[in-house]
Amino acid sequence: MELFLSEIFSFPIILFTIPLIVLMLFWLTAFAGLVDIEILDFDTDSDAEATSGTWIESLGLDGVPLTVALTLVDLYAFAFTYLARKYLMPLLDGMLTATAVGFIVAIFAVVIAIPVAAICCKPLRKVFHTHEAVSKKDLDGVICTVATQTVTESFGQATADDGMVYTIRANVPNDLSKGSRVVLLEYSEDTDSYTVASEAEVMAMSSASV
Repeated sequence: MELFLSEIFSFPIILFTIPLIVLMLFWLTAFAGLVDIEILDFDTDSDAEATSGTWIESLGLDGVPLTVALTLVDLYAFAFTYLARKYLMPLLDGMLTATAVGFIVAIFAVVIAIPVAAICCKPLRKVFHTHEAVSKKDLDGVICTVATQTVTESFGQATADDGMVYTIRANVPNDLSKGSRVVLLEYSEDTDSYTVASEAEVMAMSSASV
């Protein structure tokens, strides 16, 4: 154990050992629910952030939280550097200084680790894929079926074809009843409901406007 610790804290392995320890501590706190694993991910609104996103995509490390990509790169670089120090660097003794050989090994370790990490990121993209939530204001035009016996200015519910249930309102008098097909027209934040009209009325209005 002492020999292993001596190895991983020696140059150039230490260049990846310390970041790996930091990342391990991060993942422990993330698993405890104290930090978000997407803490390093930012919206790409600015030019600088957009450029950063482009570089990540070009390296094949996109589609997963940046913390995951960095962990994979550092883990593989650590492993490659450890193997190189144990089996490759002794063969180069006398050719270059230990420091020069160490830096060369570290650079090549990163170069090798990035594409390997990119390969590992591909199957993980499905795990971290997120769907943008649809705003209630974006549901105008959705066709639903009335689920209540009547629909008034203060009462009514309808079910969409996908099973979602919406609170609806309509001016009275109207012919809406259970089973009627209606169209969501306008969302009201005050009542968290949609103003609706029958599908036939909407179709008639659309035809008249053509």
